This record gives sequence, C-alpha cells and structure tokens, in this order.
Amino acid sequence: MSIVRYPRPILAMRVGITGARDIEPAHIGRVERQIGEVLALVRDEMAAFAANSVVGRAYVKADGKAVLRFLSPLAVGSDQIAAKAAFDLGYHLYIPMPFEPDEYACDFASEADRTTLRELLRAAGEDRFVLDGARGDLESRSYEAVGRLVARLSDILIAVWDGKPGKGPGGTSDTLHFAAATGTPVVWIHASEDVVPRFIAESLDLTHPKPVALDWASSLRDHLDRLVMPPSHLRRHHHDFVGRLADLFKRDLFSPHEDHFAEVERPSRWPWRAYSALIRRMAGDSSTFPPLRCPVEEPARHWHDRYVLPDGRSSEYAARYRSSYVWVFLFATLSLVAGATALVVSLLGPAHYLSDPLAHAIATVFATAEFAFLSLILALVAYVRRHDWHERSIEYRLLAELCRKQQVLAPIGWELPFTAVEDLIGEEDGAPLDRAAWVAWLFAAERRAAPFPHGALTPTSKDVARQAVLDDLILSQIDYHVMRHRVSEAAGQRLEQLGIYIFFAIMVAVVAKLVFSHWIELPPIAILSGWLATVLPGVSAAFVGIRSYTELQLLAEQSKHMLSALHRARTHIERLDMARPLASQELGAEAAATAALMLQDLEGWARLFRLKGAEVG
Repeated sequence: MSIVRYPRPILAMRVGITGARDIEPAHIGRVERQIGEVLALVRDEMAAFAANSVVGRAYVKADGKAVLRFLSPLAVGSDQIAAKAAFDLGYHLYIPMPFEPDEYACDFASEADRTTLRELLRAAGEDRFVLDGARGDLESRSYEAVGRLVARLSDILIAVWDGKPGKGPGGTSDTLHFAAATGTPVVWIHASEDVVPRFIAESLDLTHPKPVALDWASSLRDHLDRLVMPPSHLRRHHHDFVGRLADLFKRDLFSPHEDHFAEVERPSRWPWRAYSALIRRMAGDSSTFPPLRCPVEEPARHWHDRYVLPDGRSSEYAARYRSSYVWVFLFATLSLVAGATALVVSLLGPAHYLSDPLAHAIATVFATAEFAFLSLILALVAYVRRHDWHERSIEYRLLAELCRKQQVLAPIGWELPFTAVEDLIGEEDGAPLDRAAWVAWLFAAERRAAPFPHGALTPTSKDVARQAVLDDLILSQIDYHVMRHRVSEAAGQRLEQLGIYIFFAIMVAVVAKLVFSHWIELPPIAILSGWLATVLPGVSAAFVGIRSYTELQLLAEQSKHMLSALHRARTHIERLDMARPLASQELGAEAAATAALMLQDLEGWARLFRLKGAEVG
C-alpha cells in the first residue's frame, strides 16, 4: 500500500488595499511611507517566520521563504501607490477588476495613470481576475463587488480612508466596514490627517476604540503570530481509570496537527464495518453515497484535493469508533449471557442432569467467558481512546467540509469568512482550549496559500460555476440527507420494534417462570425461563444503547430540516440569470449563505457527538 500523507501548507500571506483615489498632495508622501511601513513589517515578520524551526515543521516554504501576495484593483491613488510599493518589496501582484482592462482604463483620466495601470498589469502577468461588472446603474455595485472581493481574499487589509461616511456602495468606507464585520483585520491609514495608523480588528474598534490599545505595529505582529504559528501542544487529561490506562506510556503533551501530518492511510478491516452492516441491516437499505465530483480547473481542484484525504480519514475513523461501541454492546450482552448461564448450570447441575464436577466445570467455563468479555470491553475502549478515533473522526469531518465548501466558492472569488470558522477555536489568553483548533489553523493556512481565480467571469464560466454550486454543494447534500433520513428513520424504527418485541418476550419469560415454579412444578423450565428473563433485558438494553449512541431520530430530524433549506437554496440558485451583470455576486451570496447554514448544522452535530466518547459502562 502506498503511503499517503496530507501535504503541509505553503507559508504565505495575502495583503489587500482599499483606499481613497484623491489624496491631497501634502499627504501623498506620508501615505506612501505608511503603506511601505506596513508592507515592510509584514515582509520582515514573514521572513522571521520562515526562519523559525517550529514554523518550518508546520509549513512548506517556496525557495526557502514565504510567499507574499498583494491584491489591488489598481484604481488611481491609493491602489496604485500600494501596488507599486508591494511589487518593489517582492510581493506578487494579483489584480481583481470590475471590468475588462480596456473598459476599466476609461476610469483613468490621465495618460500617466493609464500607463501605470498597464505597467502594473504587465507586472502581475496572468494573475488577474475580471468580474462581471457593468456601467450605468450597476457601476457603484461593480466597485463594491471588487472591493469586497479584495476584503474577502486578504488576510490583512490596508485602508487609506479619511474617516468620513461613504457616499454609496463601493467606496473605501464600505469596503473597510465590510472587512471589519467579516473578520478581516484592517490597518487604517488616514487619508487626510497626519496621524499614526490604527489597527482595526473588529467593527467595534471603529466606533468604540479600546481606551488602552497596542500601537498598530504591535497589534499587527500579534495578529500575524496568531495566524501563522501552529497551535501549541496540548496536555492529556486523564478523567478516569480507563483514560489513564489508554494513555499509559504516552507522552503527556501532544500535537494534533503534527499527528495529522505524520499520519498515513489506514486500511479498512472487517471488525470496523460492524456499525455500517448493522444499521443497513436494520434499515433494509444497502445504498451507498456516490463520491464527490473531481473538478478539473483551479482553484476548485486545489480545494477538492484538500478535501479527499480528510474525508476518507473521517469516514474510516467514524466507522472504527461507531463499530467499537457496537462491539462493546455485543460483548456486554455476551458477558451477561455467560454469567447467567454459569448461574443456571450451577443451579441445574446438582439437582437434575449434570454431575457436580461437570456442572462445576461448565459453570467455570462460562464464568471465565464472562470475565473475558468484560476484559475485551475494557481493552477495546482503552484502545479506542488511545488512538483518539472519536475525536479524529470529528476533526477530519470539520476539515473536509470546510474544504468542500471552499471548493465551490473559490472559482467566483468568494471565501468562507473568518467569522464562519472562528467557533472551531476556543482560546483563553491565547491558548487553545479545544483540540480542534488545529483544524481552523490549517484551513486558514491553506486559504492563504490557495490559488486565486483567474481570467474573466463570462456568462459561460458563470453557468459552469452555478452548476458546480448545484452539483457539489446543493444536490450532493440533498442526496446525502435523503439517504441519511431514510436510513436513520428506518433503522431507528426497526431497533425500537425489536425493543418492543423483546419486552413482551421478557413478560412471557417472567410469567413462565412463575407458572412453572409455583403451579406446575417443572424446575428446569422455570430455571430456563428465569435465565431468559435475566438475559433478554440485557439484549434490549443493547438495542437501546445503540439507538442512544447513534441518535438516529435526531439525525433523521436534522436531515429533514436541512432538506427543506437545501431545496429552497436550489430554487433560488436555479432562478438566477447568469447572463446578467454581477450575477456572480448573487450566486456567491446564495452559495455562502447555504455554506454557512451547513456549517451551523455541522457544528451542532460535532458538539453533540463530541460528548459520546467510548465508555465501558
């Protein structure tokens, strides 16, 4: 079997610009200097990270250094000033534009500005992306779209702003407030006052600045450190004897992201297919979910490649963990059967059919079997906990779903906002509380290094993008939830029916025990009835336990709710006229809203099943 490992992300950072076009001559020099200071600080900090041994183990470096990318629409004024400064400092330019270059050049009044535009476009090469904007009534919205694209695709946004409310959509104020609201930090350089820059981490910093705040440079360094540095090692917590047994001889500190990079593919073996076989048998349904379509072009292909491995690992670990508790319930039932049988043999033997030595030997065998089954439960639970199957199945599912949603958003210049994944991280004084913090860190690192969309958004390419959203985000999830609802509901009902049948069987056994003990004296039958009355509740408890662990009814209800939302999203997206200008923004908004809803559902699922770890009792 070939060794397949998840690739480390490329060390990269993205900086964008939004800013005033008309800067007073007296302030141009200061604005240029402050923009240069911000860009130089980011460059120097990333160079220091590239030389850091901890960072070196977590990232891949291009030619021994970090990749720096700068996003600028190249509008007159701040955009061009910042783009030239970034290019001179070694940043790769990426140029999103609201219109085709020839049409866009009409915005530039002087030949000098048009010459600068052409020079910077040549410097960027093929790294440009033309939106489906239009003049006339849609001109302001076209500038708004390109400004928000820069804010979405940037890890840091430089804003050259005069502090005044915008005159409409598409201005610097609009872009700055959008960035702050969606989690992109902003370095605000004042366009008309000689003041030091301000670091804006959230919208509240604009209206209610902190009374004592770090200077912009320290705040920016702290932000870069939080972005780039991998999560700290975590300490194992031993809450019970089984946990201490599971972690015996293991190091007290561990790193989930390092384990992730070192992990190799695990073969699927028959004991870990028990859960799937049981549920499908209970549901009477053997259908399988088809694999996600593999896109051909970037950037969708990049995200699909990042999706496949964690998706497979999540499925495998989930199968192992779920099958383990099926085996636990089976072993618990068998231990009860063995214990009850040992008791019955000891009662039947001397009085009826078995000699004392034979009865003693058989009882000893079953008592030993009872102990063996209990020991298997202890060993299996300790093994599951030792290898973190439960936690890893959830973490890999979170990572896979983040990548899958980004796969359909990236081709139209959209991203999941920082606020959509921040709930995956729990921090206290900068230290992660949740071991799943590595998922958010890795996804953010992948996003910083992922390829940008290129070319132009034409009616044809927008139709392709819409179909990808429908196929890979909407329809695939409709198929999944239809199957999950059907299987969960059918399996839950079957397990419930079996529990009812066993309950009546227990009643029959109890009645038989009473009858053959007190009215019709047949002690062997009375003892056998007592054995059944003892064993059958254990079998019933196993079915109840499996239903409780799997939460089949809840899963069926979740799928029913998601199907309703997905069908609404499908209707909205199919109604879009992709030939219209800015239809890509409507598509992006619908896709992002659907992705956010799916993430909320995923988060709820993860919070529920995090509490259902393997237990011995």
